[in-house]
Amino acid sequence: MAIRQRISGLSRWKKFQDWIESNSGTTTIFRGLGDVDFELIPTVGRLSKYSLKYENDIFAAFERRIPLLTAGPVPSLRWDILALAQHHGVPTRLLDWTTNPLVAAYFAVTAPPKSIKRQLAGRNRLFTPALDAIDCCVVAHRVRKQDMIDASAASDPFAINRIGVLLPRTITSRIATQNGVFTVHPVPNEPWEEPLEVTGQCFTIPGALREFFRQQLFHLGIDPLYLMGGLDGLGARIAWQARENFGLGVLD
Repeated sequence: MAIRQRISGLSRWKKFQDWIESNSGTTTIFRGLGDVDFELIPTVGRLSKYSLKYENDIFAAFERRIPLLTAGPVPSLRWDILALAQHHGVPTRLLDWTTNPLVAAYFAVTAPPKSIKRQLAGRNRLFTPALDAIDCCVVAHRVRKQDMIDASAASDPFAINRIGVLLPRTITSRIATQNGVFTVHPVPNEPWEEPLEVTGQCFTIPGALREFFRQQLFHLGIDPLYLMGGLDGLGARIAWQARENFGLGVLD
């Protein structure tokens, strides 16, 4: 890494540490966005044909097949099933957050930016810019007591009528290692604007410094092996180290 870029990276990293300090506390949650222009919209709300019926159909299709594919006991709570669906990539009304700002920073610097349309051979095609071409950010949101969802009292995730915060049960190890928290969105196709409107609650990481930030996070133990676990996490970590020729020393 060029000396000038490293100096810039160290300066920005120090500002990130200061930002964390100013947003520290047990009532703050964090989310990493791979593009500063991303909105806070759950995955199911990004579907072009979203409707409540369609969302319920997606959830039901996942729910009825769980007994066939899981070795352990089937979750009995709908909240647990919804969290499990989110964990395995099913479009849901949940947004992933964390109480650990370093975890949020990792997902910010590694997530791809927004795809853009470009004309190629006379046709519009979607193109995803390189990571280092697009700035990313970490969002901090302060949670109020009234924002918390009592899953025992509100047993149906689809009956929630306000955006709330859910502390999920640890149904997978990744929820624990990632300090996972969910926000629940009753109208998933409408952007949640509040967290992005508060001054000082979004920390921008320049695209050119994504790799520098990832290296700093690696030194602090925030890498795929820690966040994902298992052979998938180990493989992802070593693949990155091999690509970047980073951290493959005798003590690794």
